[in-house]
Amino acid sequence: MAGNENIKRFAQKILGCDCPEEVFNVIECSASDSSKEPYTRRIAIGGRLLIFILETDDLSLVRANLLKMLAAGKAERDQKGMNRFRCVIATDHVESVDLLSKEIFEQFSGKDEKIHLHVVQKEDVSGIRSECP
Repeated sequence: MAGNENIKRFAQKILGCDCPEEVFNVIECSASDSSKEPYTRRIAIGGRLLIFILETDDLSLVRANLLKMLAAGKAERDQKGMNRFRCVIATDHVESVDLLSKEIFEQFSGKDEKIHLHVVQKEDVSGIRSECP
């Protein structure tokens, strides 16, 4: 797990993941081109937890991308037999983004108890950037 301490901390402390320690032995992380994907980072942990992160302060990007993120994350989680999908929006405007995100999340017809929405401060994902360029 060397080099992934920030991802592990983020998953456990910020998102509340209580996965067993051995799950963190295999972490895949990639940055994406947000013009092609509805998220800026994708993290897969131990074949069990899938995380998509969108870093933005732009409410129009949240409107345009959140349902796509949810659908893509659920599809990948199900296709790969993963346990959980956590959709994360990192922003400096937590209050307004959280309000909008919850409204959009309620519209997602595919939601289930294994899909979680998180709106966090951008600083909460700052350590991930070095491990997931």
